[in-house]
Amino acid sequence: MTTIGKRIKQLRKERNLTQRELAGRVDMNFTYLSRIENDRLDADQTPREDTLKAIAKALSADADELLLLARRIPESISQRIFHNPGVFRKMTKLSDEQLEKLLENIDVD
Repeated sequence: MTTIGKRIKQLRKERNLTQRELAGRVDMNFTYLSRIENDRLDADQTPREDTLKAIAKALSADADELLLLARRIPESISQRIFHNPGVFRKMTKLSDEQLEKLLENIDVD
């Protein structure tokens, strides 16, 4: 599994941006961005949701993907969980194979 830092670095490089350029676009110190990309942050230094959303926007990336990699549950997902806890509780008990079969039967895009 990739880390939040590796994914941001990959996306930044795919868009031919330097750390300084990306940091400037999200109004962040580039040394902090470097620490994120190199996975050199303590647990309490994980980027906040608004920071990750700004990075995603600057990189034209999926904000939910970055939030989940940073172990932050996106608001849209947490609201669904809080409104339907039984459904999600059942889903956690499914095997990977069962989840795949379930997803095959769901037509949502």
